[in-house]
Amino acid sequence: MKKAIYLYVTLCLLTILTGCGDRQMPRELQAVSEIINDHPDSALVLLDSMEAEKATWNKDTRMRYDLLRMKAQNKAGVLFSSDSLAKTLTDYFDNYGTRNDRLLTRYLLGRACQNMGDAPMALQTYFDAIEQADTTATDCDYNTLMGIYGQMATIFHQQNLPHDEIRAIHHYADCISRFDSDIGVIEARSQLIRPYYLLGEKDSVLQIINDTYESLLKLGNRHDAADWVGPSIYLYLERGELEKARQMKEIFENESNLFDEQGNIAAGREFHYVIRGFYDLAFHHVDSAEYHFRKALRYGHASDCYKGLMTVYQERHNADSVIHYALLFEAAQDSLHNQMRTDAIHQMSALYDYTRSQQQAEREAQKARTARTWTVAVIVLATLIVAIIVYYYRRSQAKRRREILRLDKALSDAKTEREGILQELTRLKAQDYEGLIAEKERREQELEQMIASLQSGSNRQPTDNLEVFADSKIAVLFKRKSEDKTERPIPTEAEWRLLESQFCKDMPATFELFCAGRKLSSLELRTCILLILGYPENIIVKMTEKSPQAVTTAKTRANEKLFGQKEAHSLKSNLLRLQNRV
Repeated sequence: MKKAIYLYVTLCLLTILTGCGDRQMPRELQAVSEIINDHPDSALVLLDSMEAEKATWNKDTRMRYDLLRMKAQNKAGVLFSSDSLAKTLTDYFDNYGTRNDRLLTRYLLGRACQNMGDAPMALQTYFDAIEQADTTATDCDYNTLMGIYGQMATIFHQQNLPHDEIRAIHHYADCISRFDSDIGVIEARSQLIRPYYLLGEKDSVLQIINDTYESLLKLGNRHDAADWVGPSIYLYLERGELEKARQMKEIFENESNLFDEQGNIAAGREFHYVIRGFYDLAFHHVDSAEYHFRKALRYGHASDCYKGLMTVYQERHNADSVIHYALLFEAAQDSLHNQMRTDAIHQMSALYDYTRSQQQAEREAQKARTARTWTVAVIVLATLIVAIIVYYYRRSQAKRRREILRLDKALSDAKTEREGILQELTRLKAQDYEGLIAEKERREQELEQMIASLQSGSNRQPTDNLEVFADSKIAVLFKRKSEDKTERPIPTEAEWRLLESQFCKDMPATFELFCAGRKLSSLELRTCILLILGYPENIIVKMTEKSPQAVTTAKTRANEKLFGQKEAHSLKSNLLRLQNRV
């Protein structure tokens, strides 16, 4: 009884340890996911350290690894140059992921589109992502949802769509509020300054600036609060509220910590020199205004600076300089308007291309819905045909193995009998039984002939029939696809498997060579079959949907495995010579 209990406990421990080992990698990925939002660079380092073990994981773990890596890269500011991985992740987690997984994959796909300059497609992908979010669930990924609304606000601003931008910013701020970040919510709502300024609602802009300033002051962030009042200086000047403008200038320049001891503002904030120039003009400090306008001119604010210098020389009653800067101001305005028109054309072109692609996609979707029943029927039929072919192939192989075993047994029995006769002949010759010896010699010759016959039968090799293979229905279908005579010129996976099964049936000797030793990969096998059928490389590239480099690499590897030649160009001639020998 004690032995049985001990054995049971041991088995339980082994089961637990084995289970823990299987789940070890998902737990490591979970640990990475917990730091990825705050420390993406550290997360990338940890993910890189796991790269060597990736090949040993199951598919789900590998896909989650790729998802976390892409998320970390996005958080770390890496720009995506391709959307292929994001599409692969989206397709996989649509079938095997949670709502949060589908939300994240679509967000990353949108970021890839945005990085590649396709803003309309990025917006559509973000809208699709939002539809995946379940905001009623306690585990809803508001961090990703926050990133989506933030990116949408940026695109709406670039597309000059202020009303849409306002809605996106409100959603963005609501997501931040889920994390109890008062500063984050304040700064998020302060982004409403941009769309309200585009709408010309300057009262709303001033109200947002003042609310942001007061809110940050209450939290004790005096420097950050002062940083926000800079744009309000010019707005108060426009309204003629000079005292208010003076107060904002004092707060901004004395409390924001943006200025050095020489009065120079931090890099990237040089537009303040323009505001300061108009401020000095309002208070009739003409020399100071000219100094600040010329200082701002060095940082590229040509249009505003020329306008300010024109006003400076109007104050000085210098007509020649006024005309000079008026012409420069006009030229700068023309350049600015031309750039704005160019940007608008690019935006409209992108929207047009997107609309056209959407219409085409809808037409294709309609065709797909109409043909869905036929597609399912074809797939079922193709699967059934493949199953039948595989069944009869395995049946013929089993029959052949039984025949070989029978021949081997007959051969073994004949050898054993011959050995006995030889021994008996030796004994009889020693006894000089001539008649019996002659009879035994005759029987030995008969057995010798039988052995030779059986050996030749057991050593028979399967023969290839290229003509039968080339005339098969599946090979003819591939021929029509290569000539674009079918509705779908690219073979499906089921059609590829039918072609391989037919090749195995009609070309058994060559197929056995392909499967022996260093077995060919799927792409290498398909490339060799198409070469044997006489297809040029450009057709192989199209039908396998691989790059020319990938096909060339496959040819090189197949040539090395089959013929020991590490090159691509001689593979076809080697295959043809092989057919002549078989």
